[in-house]
Amino acid sequence: MHILRNITRRTIWIYLAAAVLLLAAEPTPTSFVVGLVLVGCGETIRVWCAGYLRKNQVLVTYGPYGHVKNPMYIGTILITVGFCIAANAIYFLALALLGFVLYYIPHKRRVERSRLMRRFGDAFMAYDREVDDYLPRLRSYGKGKGRWRLTCVFENSEQGVMLLVTLGMILMSLRV
Repeated sequence: MHILRNITRRTIWIYLAAAVLLLAAEPTPTSFVVGLVLVGCGETIRVWCAGYLRKNQVLVTYGPYGHVKNPMYIGTILITVGFCIAANAIYFLALALLGFVLYYIPHKRRVERSRLMRRFGDAFMAYDREVDDYLPRLRSYGKGKGRWRLTCVFENSEQGVMLLVTLGMILMSLRV
C-alpha cells in the first residue's frame, strides 16, 4: 500500500499522537458533530487541492493555489482542529497547533521553498511575492491554467489520507 511507503519518523509521531487522542477522547454528541463538520471541510479542501497538484511537474498557481500557497495545509489544520474538538480534547488542539506553528511550518517552508525555487525559478519567485502562505486572497493569482483531475487525487495519494481520516472518525464515533 502506498501509504506505508510514506512512514517516516515524523509521521510515526503523528500516528502515535492520533492514537493517544483516540484513546483519551471523551466526545459528546455535540463535540463529535462539530468536529465531524470541520474534518469533512478539511478533507474536502485537501481533495480539491490534490486534484490540481502536479508535484514537481508544474508550478500550480491556479485553482485553490491561486488564492493561497498552502491550501492543503489549511485543510490539514481543519482536520486536526476537527479531530480535537470531536474528541473534546482542547489541550491536544493547543499542542497540535503549537507543533504545527513551531516545527512543521518552518520546516516545510524551508524545504519546499528551496525546491520550488530550484525547479521553477523566477516563475515561483513572482508567485511567492504575490500569494500569501496561509491567508487566502479574494482574487486568484490568475497565472497558469489547469483543471481539477481525479487522477491527480490518486497520484497525490489523497485516498490514503481520506481512508485514515474516515477510519479515525468511525473510531471516534464509537467513543460517543
